[in-house]
Amino acid sequence: MTGAFARSRRNAGRWLAWVTAFAVLVLPSLAQAHASLVASDPAAEAVLAAAPATITLTFNEPVTPLALQLIDAKGRSSPVTDIAGDGDTLRFEPPAPLAAGGHVVSWRVVSADGHPVGGSLTFWIGAPGASLPAIVVPDDPMRRTAIWATGIVTQSMLLAAAGGAFFLGWIATSAALPGLVAGCGAVAVLGLGALALSVGLQGLDILDLPFAQLGSAAVWREGASGSFGRATTLAAVAFGLALLALLSRGWLARGLSLGAVIGVGAAFAASGHTATADPRWLAASAMLVHGVSLALWIGALVPLAVAVRTSRAMAEITLRRFSRAIPVAIAALLLSGVVLGAIQLGRIEALWTSDYGRILIGKLALVVLLLLIALWNRLRLTPQLAAGMPRAVPALRRTIAAELVLVIAILGVVGLWRFTPPPRAAAVTVDDSAFVHVHAARAMAGVTLAPGRAGPIEIEVALQTPDEATLAAQALTVTLANPGAGIEPASAEAERRPDGRWRVRMSAPVPGRWTLTLGILISDFDKVTIEAPVVIR
Repeated sequence: MTGAFARSRRNAGRWLAWVTAFAVLVLPSLAQAHASLVASDPAAEAVLAAAPATITLTFNEPVTPLALQLIDAKGRSSPVTDIAGDGDTLRFEPPAPLAAGGHVVSWRVVSADGHPVGGSLTFWIGAPGASLPAIVVPDDPMRRTAIWATGIVTQSMLLAAAGGAFFLGWIATSAALPGLVAGCGAVAVLGLGALALSVGLQGLDILDLPFAQLGSAAVWREGASGSFGRATTLAAVAFGLALLALLSRGWLARGLSLGAVIGVGAAFAASGHTATADPRWLAASAMLVHGVSLALWIGALVPLAVAVRTSRAMAEITLRRFSRAIPVAIAALLLSGVVLGAIQLGRIEALWTSDYGRILIGKLALVVLLLLIALWNRLRLTPQLAAGMPRAVPALRRTIAAELVLVIAILGVVGLWRFTPPPRAAAVTVDDSAFVHVHAARAMAGVTLAPGRAGPIEIEVALQTPDEATLAAQALTVTLANPGAGIEPASAEAERRPDGRWRVRMSAPVPGRWTLTLGILISDFDKVTIEAPVVIR
């Protein structure tokens, strides 16, 4: 027995050695497999005396163009379709004559390993101007509507499946409501389908592609990446736990259903504006509580409407249990909502001066109506049902139906936030500059953008450790990205100044919400990446 154990350990050690060798030899090459732009003609930020006859992009490996567009000095975006590809080089003629002023080349290619990568560069004809005009970005209203509608359906089914499973496990008796168990299970399965569709739509939106490209692998790969991919995974786990809870009994069903509603809150907290709000621990915690509370309340409405149609004794027991539990969930929902509103708005006047705040006002109006109906149910209809009044059941079912309509309306209003950055995302403007604080677990940075408006920008970065000491770094890469404006990420190496600060000159050709990413090389084998949103005027 001892010999067999020793042999097993020796075999395991050999396998571990082989795996380690494979990781050392292969993984570094895999990590460097993505294509990157190594040269261009004209060069980034170049100032030309005359318009170039051709534009050339040179990469470190062969690439296949996905999308390429040239944005001229008047803000017009022209797709480039006639591209001459020669291995690692792409060459094309401007689709229209180039006038004096700033121009942006935005490119997206597929590298040799099959991964889509993108970037952009700015050059000037004549002289560098103070700013570039606003870029006219074509919008796809059908795609935007599909994303909005799918979000409503997915969130409604997620709340109904997880909250319904919790209601059947903790409030009502699922054995006495087999039809309701089957209905919640069907909602969970349909919700998984809607969730999958949302991944594809997200990919289309990121790549700015039409619906005909929904079957592309690149679309689904992009849709499943980043914070949206993490949120989708958590939502799928919540759906799965809800299904398992519906198939279980007793304490197992209760435990699984509790995990499902926690998964709802985690999914809400993993993506959207909350994922980048500071302080992140507070924003994420508040959204987690908000999502759990929503599932407990909203998910119970349909099961409650079904339960009140059963025997009077069962309906009374169910209503009594629900009435005792739901005030805690509503209080947590309201408190977490106040915290989230304060974080996202930043200042009280943003409630009526920003699009985000006006959407919040609409949501609050609907929530007030929802709370009034819930209060009416608790103080008026629940005692009537307990007293055996015959009209109480149909009245209660009508008010629950009204609550469901309001919930769908609230989700529809909240869905508009996907297209509306919160006021706190804007950098703090001081004179003509803008300042944004970026931080993560291992590094912090104070970033000053001068000026804080569209056009050429000088970016100064002060790196710090989490305890606010100066962070010594070997190199710093600054990236500005605005895929929503049709401009791929642009990166530049910063130069370290004698005072320890880093400085780089870049261009933000269009006002709006950008993502600022800092790639901090601490040592040859240690790199930290941090990012934050910044609004450029």
